Amino acid sequence: MAQNRSLSGKLFFILNLLLWLALLLVAGIAYTPLTAYLLKPLIVPEEVRDADLIVVLGGGVDEGRYLTLLSSHRLVRGVQLYLEGRASKILFSGGISGGGNVAEATVMAQEARRLKVPAYDILLEKKSSRTHEQAVEVKKIASSMQGKSILLVTSFSHMKRALMVFENAGFKVYPAPADPYERYTKAPLNRLGLFPILIHEYGGIVYYKIRGWI
Repeated sequence: MAQNRSLSGKLFFILNLLLWLALLLVAGIAYTPLTAYLLKPLIVPEEVRDADLIVVLGGGVDEGRYLTLLSSHRLVRGVQLYLEGRASKILFSGGISGGGNVAEATVMAQEARRLKVPAYDILLEKKSSRTHEQAVEVKKIASSMQGKSILLVTSFSHMKRALMVFENAGFKVYPAPADPYERYTKAPLNRLGLFPILIHEYGGIVYYKIRGWI
């Protein structure tokens, strides 16, 4: 009986300790500049130049077949570059993801046409489901039109990994990140939301290096 009480006491102590550690971690993320420090090594300076092709990476489509906020930011940036005349063609990259039934590239192209981008200047890549696959599939399309340089549009925090992947695929890449909202994330709840995104990027970089994709 005494042994059972001792075991219960140890379990209670461990659970209590884990709970306090979790609370400290949450507080550290929400109320300190931790996310800003994690973001800093991922920052890639913008380098907008004329290129053979503008490449916009998809960031998700919701169940209602509407672009997520990430995809919308990327779309707007890509269309801005096209309307500035930075490239004669704009390519949207992204297949079906997240249990959806329509490719991200298809929805982005639809919205681009609404923003007055002519259909004949829009290219689609609809097979990919991850950044590495996007680089491989975009390379096939670009090679058929002798495209070597690209203006790469993706989220601010995703740009470093995407840049390395597309450079590894043989492109001359000019980074043109979308709205850098990550830089201005200071509210506690927003920091908590940004933290897993940053951890995902660090994990992705490690995994891609192991696979030889960057």
